Amino acid sequence: MAKKLKVGIIGTGGISPVHHSGYVKSGLAEVYALCDIKPGVLKDKAARWGVPKERCFRNYHDLLALREIDAVSVCTPNLMHCVITVDSLRAGKHVLCEKPMAMNPAECKRMNDAARKARRKLQIGLMQRFRSDANYVKRLVSQGLLGDIYYARCFAIRRRGVPSWGVFGQVDKQGGGAVIDIGVHQMDLTWWLMGQPQPVAISGRTYRTIGNQPGHVGCFGPWDWKTYTVEDFAVGLVRFKNGATMSIECGFCVNLDKATEVCHVVGTKGGAGLSPLSIQQEFAGHIVDCTPHDVGAVDIFGRSDSATTSHEKEVFSFCDAILRNKPVYVPGTEVIWVQKMINGLYDSARLGREIRIR
Repeated sequence: MAKKLKVGIIGTGGISPVHHSGYVKSGLAEVYALCDIKPGVLKDKAARWGVPKERCFRNYHDLLALREIDAVSVCTPNLMHCVITVDSLRAGKHVLCEKPMAMNPAECKRMNDAARKARRKLQIGLMQRFRSDANYVKRLVSQGLLGDIYYARCFAIRRRGVPSWGVFGQVDKQGGGAVIDIGVHQMDLTWWLMGQPQPVAISGRTYRTIGNQPGHVGCFGPWDWKTYTVEDFAVGLVRFKNGATMSIECGFCVNLDKATEVCHVVGTKGGAGLSPLSIQQEFAGHIVDCTPHDVGAVDIFGRSDSATTSHEKEVFSFCDAILRNKPVYVPGTEVIWVQKMINGLYDSARLGREIRIR
């Protein structure tokens, strides 16, 4: 564990600062090189993070050519996740790729195949799995304390929350809107808490009624409604091989009473919810709502939970997996199933029928 990893960050906009913070706070890695196609953004981050100009690149292939680099974070728009990840793995680098894993399951398979062939680690940036409250519920499910999980629901709702930066409103560059951007977190977390049953079918519906119209307010400022081609709101229902089901609601823009990001799992012996954390069971002849305390005092790595964010925990976990040669916590081989559910929902909405997931 004496070695300190040298890492590169490809894409220095939006999400990249939390990756940088995670590497620095971990004490396990040095941000050695940067890449971005926008010279101004690249120059700004290089100055902030103290990365020399000679290790800052416009072309990611130049960064990958550095033999010193052990691993990279891929923080680009979704369209580039697959190609950059595959090229990075083939160059012998471990990869932490931001969510969603890719634009579709075929790209996910290419990424997983490349990781296997290169014998390198591929972790996907679904940081909700690192939450202490989520890991508490995960233990309850794994130990059978909630019985057999037969239903779950997840919500990722913003009332007027279209990202006003980047290309989040452009379907050709992102693959979708609310579902693939924020819904992916809750879908992965809820499915993971259920015990990751195999999905077999999904039905869904998407709506675009606000985002492509002028004159609306936005909590992140005004977005470009003229180029907005993704969904505002979506609903879905997944059926699993074991008979369980999961309902989904995701929205960038929707006329509901509040914004929320929650999930709930329901079992034969009890249920559990997140945001806020709560447990529902029968006790002494009554249904009881329980509120566990001090669950987040220590994180899953045995450190003070207040010291780091979930984003930073995922980066620490990625570095730790490389240095200790152990499996990553959020492997691409699992996340491909989440991508199948996402694209299945979109296909179902487009075709107007249930879609089989294979």
